[in-house]
Amino acid sequence: MTSPKLWFYGWRILIVSSIFGAVGVAITISGFSVFFLPIREELNLSSTQVSFLIGLAWAHSGVMALVMGWLADHFGTRKLILFGGITCGLGLMLVSFANNFWQLFFLYSVIVAIGRTAAFNPTLLATINQWFVRRKAIAMSLLGTSFTAGAAVIIPLFALGSASIGWRHTIFISGLVLCLLTLPAAKVIRNKPEDIGLLPDGDKPVDESLIQAEASNNLGMSLRQALATRAFWLILVGLVLRVSVADAILIHSIPMLVWKGISEQSAAYFVSLVFLFMIPVRLGLGISGAFIPPSLVLFGGMTIGALSLAAFFFMDGTQAAIPFIATLVAIEGASALNWIAIGDYFGRRSFATLAGIMTVSYSIGALLAPVGAGWIFDRTDSYATVLKVLCPALLIAGLAFAFARKPSLVR
Repeated sequence: MTSPKLWFYGWRILIVSSIFGAVGVAITISGFSVFFLPIREELNLSSTQVSFLIGLAWAHSGVMALVMGWLADHFGTRKLILFGGITCGLGLMLVSFANNFWQLFFLYSVIVAIGRTAAFNPTLLATINQWFVRRKAIAMSLLGTSFTAGAAVIIPLFALGSASIGWRHTIFISGLVLCLLTLPAAKVIRNKPEDIGLLPDGDKPVDESLIQAEASNNLGMSLRQALATRAFWLILVGLVLRVSVADAILIHSIPMLVWKGISEQSAAYFVSLVFLFMIPVRLGLGISGAFIPPSLVLFGGMTIGALSLAAFFFMDGTQAAIPFIATLVAIEGASALNWIAIGDYFGRRSFATLAGIMTVSYSIGALLAPVGAGWIFDRTDSYATVLKVLCPALLIAGLAFAFARKPSLVR
């Protein structure tokens, strides 16, 4: 086998996927939390209702991820990206005209959620997983880091836009931008290297006829084989708990910091710092997945996150932002290792379907945890009880990851 080409087409796909995903994920997920308080106040909603709308959008997209994962595995990712990006962008533009709970429910929690799932997760992850095997950890970490970088830029822009031109105009413009980015992204992205006569990582067989045989060797476990391993279920438990905690904190991030005595706009900038600091952490931890077992890195991240969240509980004012930032950087910085572990443990054959199953599973927590946090705050005017539940949940997640050992890969 000859050396890989200097400019493997997979790198071009990774660059485009990273830019497209950075903007799309930041707009529809992390950045949208900036509008929590403005939407609650203008539409006269409770914290529980806003938490439900955002949490349901993430949970609903999780259920759709199983369908999108299956479609990606069987029909490729390009069409999903085109459909999802346009749907998501148009949905956001319509969200800017919403005037009540049910309109937001249909437009954001249903339409935007469907588009986001088709365009971004697990579709982009599945695409990169097809194009890289030996360089999977690096490629996945770069993709995940781009999502973080996008949030670091979009969140302060959203905060500035919401304060200057209002949340409605800000959301409309973001939807338009997403539509404009979708067409060139879908044009560049290809489903898998074998479709254009290449192999993962840019490797080239001596004999062109060996492409399919080489591809078959890299496929990995079937869906049934992966589901029969203990590692899959331990990763699933850890992932569900990690995402439940992360989503509860992210959706309530600005309200939590305001509860600690920080102004709303300052809180938004502190949240943007979370994603700024997360860039080197996510990149470094993702690359470490090529040398250190992902389960150990995830265990460390969850433990640090739990300790930092406990410190946040006991602190007030601006100083409370420090452990708050550390909590999210730790648990979200290690998130790329979840998907790296799945690709490394179970191979390429059913990656998107496995990712879809896991996304559906953690979506339950993505809905219940934020809604529960909002419900508790509405009744107690405090997040104290919420934090007392989230800390041990992180510790349990860390233990689940620690015991998830790599199974023998079936060829």
